[in-house]
Amino acid sequence: MKPIIRKRKIEDSTELAHSIALVWNTTYKGIVDDDFLKELLDCEKESAERLKNNINDQPYYYVLTLQGKIIGWIYYTLDSDKYKKAAEIHSLYILKEYQGNGYGNLLYNYAVKNIRKKGINKLIIGCLEGNPSNNFYKHLGGKVDRKSLI
Repeated sequence: MKPIIRKRKIEDSTELAHSIALVWNTTYKGIVDDDFLKELLDCEKESAERLKNNINDQPYYYVLTLQGKIIGWIYYTLDSDKYKKAAEIHSLYILKEYQGNGYGNLLYNYAVKNIRKKGINKLIIGCLEGNPSNNFYKHLGGKVDRKSLI
């Protein structure tokens, strides 16, 4: 079956909160504090509520589904807090078991196409140092601009 990219719906909040907790626990294990990662799993219900409440504040939040299951997502804005005249990808994740199949490229290209339609030609993606996905972004042509502490 073919994957589908669609705008996030309020009904996705519970599944998306669970997926976020899972992907953070697999991606950032050993990079982010274990207690923080455990809290993400323990607080999925609260995360789902936050996702429901901010749906109107995040117009560029899309999910990637395969056979009706959310397997990835991308959230971007058309402006960056740190850079002028640049869009910013705030999150781009694929569940671990679906990585390596081109789904990340699919979401990234979808966002870039829509960002360019808005006349924006600069894109920022913030990543934690040590994130294994940094190589994915470098493969897409990304480069490290600067390092900062959170």
